Amino acid sequence: MATLRIDPARIEQNTRLVAQMLAPHGVRLVGVTKACLGDVRVGKAMLAGGAAALADSRAASIASLRRGLPAAELELMRPCFPPDGGKQAVSATAASICFVSTAAQAGALLAAGAGPLRVLLMIETGDGREGVPLSLAVDEARRLGALDGVELAGLATNAACARPQAPLGDAMKEFARAAGEIADAGCSCGPVRSAGGSGLLGLLPGAAADGAASPGSAAPLAPVSELRCGEAILLGRIPSGGAPGTFLPGAHRDAFILEAPVMEVFRKEGRLRALIGFGIQDAGLAPMVPLDAGVVPAKITSDYFVVNLTEEAAGRVAPGGRLSFIPPYYALLAAMTSPFVEKTFLKPSA
Repeated sequence: MATLRIDPARIEQNTRLVAQMLAPHGVRLVGVTKACLGDVRVGKAMLAGGAAALADSRAASIASLRRGLPAAELELMRPCFPPDGGKQAVSATAASICFVSTAAQAGALLAAGAGPLRVLLMIETGDGREGVPLSLAVDEARRLGALDGVELAGLATNAACARPQAPLGDAMKEFARAAGEIADAGCSCGPVRSAGGSGLLGLLPGAAADGAASPGSAAPLAPVSELRCGEAILLGRIPSGGAPGTFLPGAHRDAFILEAPVMEVFRKEGRLRALIGFGIQDAGLAPMVPLDAGVVPAKITSDYFVVNLTEEAAGRVAPGGRLSFIPPYYALLAAMTSPFVEKTFLKPSA
C-alpha cells in the first residue's frame, strides 16, 4: 500500500515564510486546506505558522475544521448551492465567511437555515471559472445588500487557476476596478478583498528562486487585503502558468512524500523498468518527482506507476523495496482523497 508521509513542522515553516512575504504589503495570509481534505493537523500547522484564517472548498471539511479548531476563522470558498437537504447549509454555518457568486446562492442558504451569513461576492477577473462577470458585479452586490440576514463583508476573486497563463497583474487591475465600481454605486460592502491563489506570490519582489526581484508596481497585490494560498504552503511552490514552477527560497518542497512498494523489476522494451504500487486511482495523472537517484518516470495507469531505472539504480531497486516521490499539487489532492493511500503524520522532533 502506498503511504503519504506528512510533516506538519515543515508545513508550519512554509506558512511562516509566506506570511512574512505578505506582511510588508499589509496582506494577511489565509491557508487553503482543500488539498488535504480540511485535515485539522494541517490546519493547526498553518495557524501556528502565521495564517490568519483557513479556507476550504467543501462544507464538510469546514465542519471538520470547526470541530477541531473552534476558535479559528474559516472561509468556505465553494458555494453550497443548491443545499443538499439542508446538510450543506448546516455545514456552512460552521464557516465565518461564505463565498457566493450570486444573491440567489446566499438566499438558498438562508432558506435552508444557514443564517445569518457573512459573505464575500466572488468576481470573475479573467480566470474563466467561478464568479459573477464584471459587468454584473454591481447589480449582484445590490441584491446581496438587500437580503435580510446577509452581510456583504467584501469581495473575492481567483486568478490563474483555470487559465494558468492569464496575466496576474491584469486580474488584480480588474479586481480593483470592480471594487471601485461597487463603491461608486453606493453599495454597502465591507473591507475584505480576498484573492487566490499561490501564483499571485509571483508578483512580489524576491519571490523568484534566485532571490531576484519580480517586476511589478509598488503595491503589486492592490487592492488585496488577504491572499489565499495552498500550494505555496504545502509544497513550497509558486505556480507559474505554463512555465516551470518557481520554488520559494528557503521553503520545504518535501512536506509531503509519497512512498510506495516496488512490485517488480524487469527489462522491458530495452529498458530496465520497475513497477510501483500506485496509479491514477491513488495519485491522479500529475507527474511525480522521484527522490531516489536513477529513477525516471515513464508512464502511469490506473493501478501502477512505471519508472525506468538507470544502471546506477539497478542494484538498489528491487521487488519488496520502496521508492519515494514528491507529489505535485493535484497528485497531493488525489492521494489525500484516495482510501487506498495510508496517511502518516510525523511527530515533532524532541
